[in-house]
Amino acid sequence: MNSELLEQIPDKQLQWKDTTSRVWKKDLYNFFKDKGLKNCLEIGTNHGWTALWCSTLFEHVYTVEYDYNKYMSAQRHCKEFDRDNITFIQGDAYQDDTYIDVPKDIDVIIIDCMHIYDYVIADINRALAYYTCNGAGKVYIVFDDYGHPTSTGVYDAIQESIQAGLDVEAYIGQGAGFLVNRT
Repeated sequence: MNSELLEQIPDKQLQWKDTTSRVWKKDLYNFFKDKGLKNCLEIGTNHGWTALWCSTLFEHVYTVEYDYNKYMSAQRHCKEFDRDNITFIQGDAYQDDTYIDVPKDIDVIIIDCMHIYDYVIADINRALAYYTCNGAGKVYIVFDDYGHPTSTGVYDAIQESIQAGLDVEAYIGQGAGFLVNRT
């Protein structure tokens, strides 16, 4: 694990409350480090800190962000660390044409976009479409904010998907109910 890089990436505190936590990033690394997976799609780039971290785990990261200012911020952050294996896509995560340049052989999809039930279900369905396309017979779907006390849309959508047959291999990140330090 590139601990030096991880320490340079902001944690989920204060200004960067909308990123994933360092605990989440460490857990992600530990889960995927020996799997030899190539391509990752992140739905919801924000400022690019998760994409940056994923670029150390996977051969290529494709990341989608709607907000132009965040899209530009993400590119700047990742450029500072000389990461050249990230494709930034500025577009609506809920429009099919946004994904035209994303290959079909995606191994991992990280969902951290709209935290509203209907949108999370749409993200899950998009991720499952890669399951039928990548030829590997398996696609990993990774979520953030499953245990967040106010992100009930995320929790409800995941619970419904589990009841419908989605397998859970691991829980990563902060425990349920973790509160971000806002002072």
